[in-house]
Formats: sequence, C-alpha cells, structure tokens
Amino acid sequence: MVDETLTTRARAWPLQIWRLFVRLVPLLPAAFLAGLGAAAPDVAWADSPVVIEGLDEDNRRAVLDLLPDRDAPASLFDAERIAEEAAERAMAWLRSEGYYSATVTPEANDEPPSARLIIAPGPRFRFAPPKITLLDAAPTSAAMEAANGAAALFVHAQAPARAEAVLGAEGAALLALQQAGFADAAAAERRVVVDHATRTVSPEFRFTSGSHTRLGQLRVDPDTMFRANFVEDLRNWRLGESYSPERMARLRRDITSTGAVSLASTRLEPPNADGVRDVVLEVEPARRNAYEVGLGYSTNEGFGIDLQWTRRNFTGRADSLIVATTLGEQVQELSARLARPHDVALNTTTNYGVTLIAENTEAYQREGVSVFASVDAGTRLSFAQSYGLKLSADTYDDVGAGVSTAYAISGFWDVRRDTTGFSLDPREGSIIDFRLEPTYATGDADVIFLRSIGETRLYESFGADDRITLAGRLRAGWLEAVSGDVNDVPADRRFFAGGGGSVRGYDYNSIHPPEREILSLTPGGQGLVETSVEARWRVTDTWGAAVFIDGGNAFDDWGEAADLRWGVGFGVRYDLGFAPLRLDIAFPLDDDVTTADYALYISLGQAF
Repeated sequence: MVDETLTTRARAWPLQIWRLFVRLVPLLPAAFLAGLGAAAPDVAWADSPVVIEGLDEDNRRAVLDLLPDRDAPASLFDAERIAEEAAERAMAWLRSEGYYSATVTPEANDEPPSARLIIAPGPRFRFAPPKITLLDAAPTSAAMEAANGAAALFVHAQAPARAEAVLGAEGAALLALQQAGFADAAAAERRVVVDHATRTVSPEFRFTSGSHTRLGQLRVDPDTMFRANFVEDLRNWRLGESYSPERMARLRRDITSTGAVSLASTRLEPPNADGVRDVVLEVEPARRNAYEVGLGYSTNEGFGIDLQWTRRNFTGRADSLIVATTLGEQVQELSARLARPHDVALNTTTNYGVTLIAENTEAYQREGVSVFASVDAGTRLSFAQSYGLKLSADTYDDVGAGVSTAYAISGFWDVRRDTTGFSLDPREGSIIDFRLEPTYATGDADVIFLRSIGETRLYESFGADDRITLAGRLRAGWLEAVSGDVNDVPADRRFFAGGGGSVRGYDYNSIHPPEREILSLTPGGQGLVETSVEARWRVTDTWGAAVFIDGGNAFDDWGEAADLRWGVGFGVRYDLGFAPLRLDIAFPLDDDVTTADYALYISLGQAF
C-alpha cells in the first residue's frame, strides 16, 4: 500500500516538496558523515608518531601531511631516526614557504621512546621585484612586456617568497614568450638570491628566445593516412602567421577528436629561405573498427540495448561510417550515417544518414523512415550553432481521428552555450540551449508549423572539496501553426512529458492532455514545461548519492502550464571513470496519471 499522502493530488504539493527539499539538503552531509564515522582523525595525524611544537595549527598540519607513515618508535634509536627524517622534511618545507631563517631541532626520548620537533620558523621572507634576462637576441618589446607581466602574476614585491610561486612565474614567462611567436624559447638556469639582511628573495629568470617563428604549410606523418585536402582543412592559421602553442594544441585536439588517430604530436621543420617553418603533425592511427554496447533499464520503460559499429577513416579524411541500433520495449531504431569532421569548418561535423524507427508508447504507435543531413558543432565548444534538414515518412496508430500518415520536410537551428567543462557529470557552470524546427507536413493533412524548445541547466558545487552539487533544470517548448490547423501536427512532433529524462516516476510520454483522446484528436500537447532539482553528494571518490524532485506537464493552453505532475526520489551513483552509473528510484505524486507506486531507472550518466 502506498501512503495516502503520496497519492492524493493537491495543488500544494510543489510548495510543500520544495520546502522539504530546502530543509533536508543542508542536513545530508552531516547525516552521511555521521553514518560513515567522518569524525575519524586525519590520516597524516594518525600515522605519524612525531610531535611538532612551535608552529601554528595550519603550518603544523602542513608539515605532518609531508611526513611518511611510521609506527611508534620501539627504541631510542628508532626515535632518533624518525625525528631526524622528519626534521629534514620540515626544513625543506619551511624554506619552500619562505622561512629561510627557520631552525628545526629534532629530539628523541628513551622512556617511553618518542620523537618530536622543536621548530622556530622565524620571519617569512618576501619577494623583491623579479628580473627577466634573455641570453640571446632580445625579442620585441611587446613580448618582453608580456613575459614580465606573466611573471608578475606569481612573483611580485612583498609577496611571500614561496618556491611554488617561483616555478609558476618561470613557466608563465616562458609561455608568454612562446605565445608571442618565439617557438624555441627555453628556460636557462635561474638565479635566486636570498638576502638575510633585508629578508628578501630576488629571483632572476633567464631564457633563450631564438628567432621569431612564422608558420607555413601543414603535413601529416605518415602522409598516406589522410587526403591532402583534408590536411589543408585542418590548418588553423594563415600562411606566415606567428606561432603560438594554442594553435598547436588546437591542431592536436582537432585531429584526435575525430577518433581516427590514437596519438598526435606536432613539431616544426627548420625555417626555409623566407624564415617560414612548416608544421608536421605526427599521428598514430586508431583501430579502424570500433564496437560499442550500452544497456539501460527502467520499470516503466523496460530493458534497452544500444549497439554501434564504427568504421574509422572511411574515405581517408578522418570520417566515420556509423551503423547503430536501439532495441527497447518501446523504441526500436536502426540508423546508418556518414560523419565528416571539420568539413564545413573546424570544430563542426557534417552528418548524412538514414533512420528506420518503430515506437510503441502509451500515447501512440509509429513506424517511419527518414533521411537527414546536418552540420553539428563540436561538443567542446563553449558557444556553438548547429543546423540541418530532414525528410521523413511516418504512419501512426492509436491517434483517434488525428493524422495517421505524414510526409514531412523539416529543418532545425540550434544554438548552445556551455560553461560546464563538457562533462558527463557536470559540477559547475551552466548550459543554455535553444532550438527552432520549422516543418511542412503533408499526407492526411497539410500544415506548416514552427516548433521551439528552450532549456537551461545550472550546476553549483560547495562543501568540503566541493563534494555536494546542486543541479537544476528548466525546459519549455511550444509549437505554432503558420498555415493549417495545429491539431494536424503529427503525433511525434507534439509534446509529451514523463520518463527517465523528463519526470521520473511516470511512464515514458504518459503526461499529455487527456481530453484530446476524448475528442479523437492527435495525442500530445502544444506546449511543454519541465523542471528538476537534484542534490548530488560524492560520498567517496567512487560512490555517491542523490535526492531529486521532477515536475512537468504537456498542455494546449499556457493557462495549464503551472499544473505540473510531480515526482520525487533518491538514487545511488557509481563512478566508472568516464561517466557515473546511475540508479534512481522515483515516486510519482499524481495518481491521476499513473497507478505505479514507484519507478526504477538504471543507466549511464546523470539524469541531466
């Protein structure tokens, strides 16, 4: 039996659930930590027998974290050995943090055997302004200014004289020289003067710059792997442009993203008579054939399996022939497509394909075939636009007196802004996506309509080591007839809610206007609103947990948009390295839509 309070439909549910959610989320870390015994002492404190005196709490912890695991000394000899070892490490750390006049005194006792350090850190030394010296011909003043500015971000007057800052400044100055076009710039032996009288540290960074590098042609080694015109398309610089590390990194990233190569590196040829240097892209081919299998399960959608075969570098331009099938209880699909990366432009993929599909949902049944062509932006772009065209022929059952046969030509334009770091488990940032789909459909009825969908996702992490992530999602859609009757829009182009990627706890596509069935109209709503809030906690580096609330509705009138169907639940996450394995249990809160008490979902990746 399900608790009566969980099955009674009430307009107050959204507000009540939200209040409960806000109250419980801050308590989750404490509850988990209490259950796991999080009050256990830190490993470094528990495993080092050395007692440290003379430092404040933060510095004492930092030194202890550097000490190796040791058993408690069993004799005076053990205590002396442990104390001396700890003293060496403590002194090295103190100097690296700018305490150049520190003293560390190791002590050992016999009864009982024990080791301790008496530390007097003394004053912390500060940096004097850094100096950059070139050992060969000086580069442009702009390059020197950039190098000095980069070094000053880490080392500047009166900053604590930390060794880490010295290394960071040297690396930043070297990168600035390379970004200014000096590809052969290299660091020479640095000089660091410690002045105990003034308690200052004066670093001098010494470099060889070489000559300014201008880039020429690109070639691939081995030269038999790719077509010449594709290699030319990969070049991201104009002939004679200045060298920069970013251009080389982007070139390697662009070729490895195609999947045609497993490794890529770049090198510069000696300059020609005009001082221009060609770029050689050295690659190792990936296996020509790749096979992928994906599995999923939910109690209201059943089992599903995805199979995919890919033939890489199909025509010698890093393209792929991909044959894929989805075998599920509600959806069966077979597709073949040719993906041509960097075709129209860098960081885009042109796709040409054909798809056969059969759907058997609660709302309708469909069998169809479509051919399509699209230009899709790379997934790692922070701002991207994609567009395409599709021709389709579909037949429908269980649609009342609505459209049962439709032939359609549709286009799409999609714009996306992504600041999440392009992860299957995003923890910071946001995704904003907007899509327009103009369509002309004929068959049982002629109608021209515009379908639009907008979605926003937000991710924010906080707590110790950012182990808690609060994720939110809002999605809305609407379709409008430009010519003809909007009720003649084919069923699969209308809006539905419910399922693992929508409102968990409800059957796939089960949430839509019920009155349309009574009126013998094509099922599905003219509009859609969905929202989700989920709190995720990484209990360990491998295991995690989540609680969530989903809401959504498909409707024909915006006045019904706020009448959302709600589901709540919790889940477990297991990190597979490339993506989390997700297991969610969701409870629907509206028994007018479903009679199920709960729904179980197992899949890869977060719900959103």
